[in-house]
Amino acid sequence: MSFDPTRYLESLPDSPDTRALPLTETPEDLRGFRRLSRVVDHLRGENGCPFDRKQTLSALVSDLKDEIFELEESVQKEDHENIAREMGDLFVILFMARRILWERSGQSLGGILDGAARKMVSRHPHVFESPSPDKSLEAIWETWEEKKRKEPEHRDRTSVLDGIPLTMPALTIASKQGQKAGRVGFDWPTADAVIPKVLEEWQEVLEARQEGPGRLSEELGDLLFVLAQFARLSGIRPEEALTSANRKFRDRFHFMEREAAAQGLPLSSLSAEQWESLWEDSKKPSPPTKGSNQ
Repeated sequence: MSFDPTRYLESLPDSPDTRALPLTETPEDLRGFRRLSRVVDHLRGENGCPFDRKQTLSALVSDLKDEIFELEESVQKEDHENIAREMGDLFVILFMARRILWERSGQSLGGILDGAARKMVSRHPHVFESPSPDKSLEAIWETWEEKKRKEPEHRDRTSVLDGIPLTMPALTIASKQGQKAGRVGFDWPTADAVIPKVLEEWQEVLEARQEGPGRLSEELGDLLFVLAQFARLSGIRPEEALTSANRKFRDRFHFMEREAAAQGLPLSSLSAEQWESLWEDSKKPSPPTKGSNQ
């Protein structure tokens, strides 16, 4: 008899067992689940909030993206209390989206969660079907893709690259496309092997400056794509690297603004030399605050 994820899930006991330890669920989980679900139902119901009753799935997706960015910032700061609050905001949006979906199609929250659990069990045969704790990551990815292709919603995919949402940030798409192509053998062997291609694309960017904005845009795109592959093969997510660079620039520019204000200098009056001096100062480590460990 073949392994049946649904039967496995139905066999799970109500109390913790040795198949999933340590178990994170608490007696309060179900109560909190019900409370949030009922609050959202009230907000969308006849006696609810006019704003929430006008919400759409499209608007909620936009809100979800904003909340993801806020969660990411809290994660980077390792602010665990705020991480929990941001996760709560995400659940509110997801529960609201689920309510709108129920209004349109009658799909229950239980059905959605059950489907997600069944998918995770099906895609992890090395854990649930034939436990193989030492299975290689390459083999795990191969099985994952194989299982995914057999799922009804994915059977119409004809390309290895199918399934990457084109609404993702461009650098993320570049990284994911390279990753998927690499799983079937089309890739550089190492990050170092990408470097000659980076230099080649940079030279083409320099040459394209004389050929108009269209050509320059094309070559810049090629360079960014290759840099995304260099980052991926170096174990770095390019979007996160750029986010970090943006944050560093913002912090340093804020420093320059403060220093210029302290000297009574309008930013627009600064010479190139003054800007350069402030920029170099912004790179210096901040002096320890009073009372900190020396």
